[in-house]
Amino acid sequence: MKKRMRLLVISLSLLMLLGGCGKKEGTAKDNTENQNTESDKKDAEGAADTAETNPELITVTKEDYNVKDYITLGEYKGIQYTVKKLEVMDADIDTAIQKELQANATEQEIEDRDVVKNGDIVNIDYEGLKDGVAFDGGTAKGTDLEIGSGSFIPGFEEGLIGATVGKQVDVKTTFPEDYSSKELAGQEVVFKVTVNSIKEKVVPELTEDYVKETLKFDTIDAYKKDTRKKLQDKNEAAMEDEKVNNVFQKVIDNAEIKSYPQNLIDFYKAEFKNMYIQYASYYGMDFADFIAGSGITEEEFDAKASNYAEAMAKQELVLNSII
Repeated sequence: MKKRMRLLVISLSLLMLLGGCGKKEGTAKDNTENQNTESDKKDAEGAADTAETNPELITVTKEDYNVKDYITLGEYKGIQYTVKKLEVMDADIDTAIQKELQANATEQEIEDRDVVKNGDIVNIDYEGLKDGVAFDGGTAKGTDLEIGSGSFIPGFEEGLIGATVGKQVDVKTTFPEDYSSKELAGQEVVFKVTVNSIKEKVVPELTEDYVKETLKFDTIDAYKKDTRKKLQDKNEAAMEDEKVNNVFQKVIDNAEIKSYPQNLIDFYKAEFKNMYIQYASYYGMDFADFIAGSGITEEEFDAKASNYAEAMAKQELVLNSII
């Protein structure tokens, strides 16, 4: 998939250049074709590697079908799109600096207080019990948790506010109805939690010494100028992406699809399913349980896979018609 998207980017660059004429157009086209030959080769190799690990994903290249049998291109040369210019405001710079300062925050153990409050970072041991019996995945030791971060299920972090270091506290809570584990979804449980220590997050102040010693800038002004430049570069990249995406979408809209190569549809449907198999594996679930837990039926999933396959196949047919 990633290699196919590289092909998309190369081809979109070609579309932006096709509005020209003469030698410049020919040179751009020749360079793109050379790049595409290598991209196609790597794409086929990458897809073959994936096919070896997952037999459902069968490699399809543009040589496997005659693109002219499936699509009629509309207008695609010289398409224009005007992007609204993104400006960098002073407030944007301040926000970016605050984010960087937050990212560079350190944790410092609190020694003059032993009662947990919101915003603290606590180190805890805990054991989860359902009907008095420990359940799988509910026990851990030496875990750091920021109170108020929403990292744990609702009620867990709130239940630790007011807890004392070294003393065990029982936190009663209920797993969400849509929790990934069917055995725990909607169930009331009790966590026996011991707070080992309390730390606080210390955010550095923006001072001349800090920017020199830590950020390696001569002055705060130099640091702000660099931040502005990075934000400008980011905005320009976003503007270019918007332009390319909209130009390509117009090319897609102008194209007429007669039908789709079945092998290409099969490839993208398999790819779609494989993505969800990987998601399920990440959560330690099999595919069927993961889909059921997502609240959709197999028929609805198949419909989503078909929509994805047709959208991706249309993009590929458009690209292969141009290059």
